[in-house]
Amino acid sequence: MRVVKRINLPKETILKTSEDFGKLIISRRTSLGLTQKMTAQLCNINTQTLAKIEKGNELVGLNNSLKVATNLGIKILFSIEE
Repeated sequence: MRVVKRINLPKETILKTSEDFGKLIISRRTSLGLTQKMTAQLCNINTQTLAKIEKGNELVGLNNSLKVATNLGIKILFSIEE
């Protein structure tokens, strides 16, 4: 079995870029002890798509990004600043 190196991030993160989102996904995935392959299978996407999400590739569809977040137990909240 492959050992996954854990990467920590704060519990609450303000995401400003797709790279920030990717780092959050990596942190959560590794904290759960999941490999990219395991996570891709869980989310019903291919590993290349997951790798693009984790690298912050802006061309990955929002649906796939939200699918990964949801399957990893990440709750996304939006706030409108006035």
